[in-house]
Amino acid sequence: MKQLIAVFRREVRQMTARPIYLVSSVIVTVFACIFFLTLMNEGVPQKLPIGIVDHDHTTISRMLRREIDAGQGVEVIAEYMNFTEARQAMQRGEIYAFVELPEQMYSDMLAMKRPTVTVYANDAYLLGGMLSYKQLMTMVNLASGAMQREVMRGRGMRDGDIMPLIQPVVIDNHMLGNPWANYPIYLATTILPGILGLMVLTLCAFAITHEIKVGTSEEWMETAGGNIFTAISGKMLPYTILFTLLGWIVNIVLFGFMHFPMNGSFAFLCLATLVYVAAMQAAAVVVTSLVPVPRMAICLCVLYGVLAFSLSGFTYPVESMKPAFQAWSYLVPLRYYYLITVDQMLMGVSVAKSCLWLALMGAAMLLPLPLAKRLRNALLYHNYPDD
Repeated sequence: MKQLIAVFRREVRQMTARPIYLVSSVIVTVFACIFFLTLMNEGVPQKLPIGIVDHDHTTISRMLRREIDAGQGVEVIAEYMNFTEARQAMQRGEIYAFVELPEQMYSDMLAMKRPTVTVYANDAYLLGGMLSYKQLMTMVNLASGAMQREVMRGRGMRDGDIMPLIQPVVIDNHMLGNPWANYPIYLATTILPGILGLMVLTLCAFAITHEIKVGTSEEWMETAGGNIFTAISGKMLPYTILFTLLGWIVNIVLFGFMHFPMNGSFAFLCLATLVYVAAMQAAAVVVTSLVPVPRMAICLCVLYGVLAFSLSGFTYPVESMKPAFQAWSYLVPLRYYYLITVDQMLMGVSVAKSCLWLALMGAAMLLPLPLAKRLRNALLYHNYPDD
């Protein structure tokens, strides 16, 4: 225990003596929180620019344009003469989508010929294209129902007989966990822990390999009494405390000040943050044990940390990935942290059901054990290729 405390104090002195530790932890966390929490402070992008191609030029087409423009999601910024002009504007990035109203739309409606209204969206901008397309389709369908109702009223039908024809099945939609469709609730609760994990990886790999680079690894091992487990535990402990506190602060900001939904146990999520930080530290130790060269270890940690964003499953379902990537996702602690966040934040499931993900994430801390001797030899004898 005395040797562990000695290594701990030695690492604290090194942390306070180098500004890079502060920049790589506190300042980056603060910047990431400010950036992602103010990126979409309205929850969902509003007033996305779209266009309209009106070939009909009747009161119905003008009414449809007003209805589309009245929504909060999109804003009609231009009316184009033909399809080519609208397509070119969308390709230039001036609009995310446009709707084309056909000729004789009003007369075809009166004749019950079902005119076709076409919606085009640019899915190269995933979020903008998807939201504008959804908003346009909703408004076009609502306008279509309103127009059918007016035509049927003109034919003398009663409202009680019209609505079953227009909408025979009524959909009662309830969004679970996030009824506001607030996009930052999905984004910030995963991307901020992902950035935190990336900082843990790089900073811990730097702390270990820097000892080798400057030739102080023998002194470090001597302080630990030659015990590699004491040396690693004492060196990682200050970073465990630092990054766990930062993770808890992020949780307090998200669920306290930003009022993100928390339908489960906040205390269990904070415990998962501690285990997540320790698991990412274990991953950094594994990388430095395999490749105890500073530049290579840090590059591999960055690669592993960046791929964790995709393999965690919050942007693309793991179940739809190739089998090789599905297997790889089980080696990513962010995957388990994301599942715990969904369980506790949105679904509100019992803590017992999330303990499996916590146990699998904690199992990552055992991965450095088989490589302990290799890392000890690298620290003491520098028996690794340095090219």
